[in-house]
Amino acid sequence: MQKLGLFGGLVLIIIIAVAAVMAGRMGETSHAYAKGTVVLAPELTAAAKGIHTLFIIASGPDKPMPLGAFRKTLSRDAEGAFYDFVLTKDNMQRMMGEDEWPAQFKLKARLDQDGSAGPDQPGDIVGEVFPVTLGQSDIEIRLTRKVE
Repeated sequence: MQKLGLFGGLVLIIIIAVAAVMAGRMGETSHAYAKGTVVLAPELTAAAKGIHTLFIIASGPDKPMPLGAFRKTLSRDAEGAFYDFVLTKDNMQRMMGEDEWPAQFKLKARLDQDGSAGPDQPGDIVGEVFPVTLGQSDIEIRLTRKVE
């Protein structure tokens, strides 16, 4: 009976150790690259009516290819501080494979009129912030320019 108790205790310790390792890995995969809010400048509220696709694109300071992109379909028209974001490995389409994320990068938010990925097009509303530090959580991306 005592052997069973000792064996049961050993099994319990192993289960706890495995659970701790798995929890650590889960935290790793959901590590936030950046957190913040997208804000629409008041003078662009009318121009943003009916645009319900938001892209947030991360890029390196000196590289033309994006690091990754996040797409969100908005349920209502953008106005003021309209979207709180958390960018992670799990919710961004990464364009750099499994390469290490840089310590500093640029974030660009775009209300995209036609809803398709790619470069800015006339009618899109954009804003950028740089530098963003990996893990930063107080970011405000202010959309201040309509692409003509």
